[in-house]
Amino acid sequence: MTQLQARTSVRMDRAEEAIAAIVGHMQEHDITVRREGTRWVADYEGGRGQLWLEDQQVHAEVAAPGVELLQDMKLMLAHLLLEATGAADGSLAWEGDGAALLRPPAFRELRVLAVRDLTPHMRRVRFACDDMARYAQDTNIHVKLLFPQPGVAEPQWPTLSASGLLRLPEGDGRLDMRTYTMRAMGVAQDGANGWIDVDFVLHEDAGPGSAWAARAQPGQRIGMTGPGGRTATPADWMLLAGDDTGLPAMLRIAAALPAHTRGHVFAEVQGPQDEQPVQAPEGLQWHWLHRGAAEAGTTTLLIDALRAVRWPDALAGHPASRFVWAAGEFDTAQAVRQWAREERGLEKHEQLVVAYWRRGMSESDFKAAK
Repeated sequence: MTQLQARTSVRMDRAEEAIAAIVGHMQEHDITVRREGTRWVADYEGGRGQLWLEDQQVHAEVAAPGVELLQDMKLMLAHLLLEATGAADGSLAWEGDGAALLRPPAFRELRVLAVRDLTPHMRRVRFACDDMARYAQDTNIHVKLLFPQPGVAEPQWPTLSASGLLRLPEGDGRLDMRTYTMRAMGVAQDGANGWIDVDFVLHEDAGPGSAWAARAQPGQRIGMTGPGGRTATPADWMLLAGDDTGLPAMLRIAAALPAHTRGHVFAEVQGPQDEQPVQAPEGLQWHWLHRGAAEAGTTTLLIDALRAVRWPDALAGHPASRFVWAAGEFDTAQAVRQWAREERGLEKHEQLVVAYWRRGMSESDFKAAK
């Protein structure tokens, strides 16, 4: 198979430490990295990246069978290289295949097909989407949605800088980027085009995504890029926990689990009016937790429920594989992560705990703080 290739280099102080930091970051994110002579080699979803030090410069090379994967690898390494150097975007440029791309190959324009309220606080928007192959999978279930400013009839979409990073329009044409779960999707008979459902939490102090969803109408357009965000790893026995923001992901995860799966799901919502129909294996017990008048992110309902669960020693006479997936407000996620690691002794591969939001912060401010 023909491999597309691209390469870049950047001069930096303490280059050996920078390479070590980059390699460590990739290993923390479950990317296989090995040493081959003077080079570090990373295998990534069918592509290959290489890093090495020469003449006080860090050199990088990527190879992939397709332009989308090549761009994904360029983007990943550019982020890591620029972070390690503290340099500006303009200090790094790729040569080779894909250098002439003006628009991210992962970008899709979405068009609203239908809007309906699932509950008083959850609205589903169905989007038409072309070229679905990249997104029609269950490994990564989150996307970045790009919302034009209110009243903008002809949105300006992202372009690529020479480093491979996403360049967003500014001024009146700026786009607000927020992360959402692909709740469901359907692919047309042509195997490429189809639709994607996204569920939006509606709340009074609405951010750009929620505010857009509150006034969404058929025919409106937004942008999308991704996908990303690992999902839960199927196991014999599972615990899922989340608030309203994690509910679309939990519903999708539960519906896709094998029939033999056992365990518990704890979903925190305001009240009975916010419960939704559930599709899950018979042995996976679903529990709705109602916070009532308490504000989202202020209760201990989820961590208390997790601590009260009785864990099995075995299933069907054999040791049970186990997995904990949780998502929600930052402080809750911190408590769940600490509980999973220190009280339950779970290994890294047995848990995925994600802070989707933090009280008092927008998503942009939250990510900048992290």
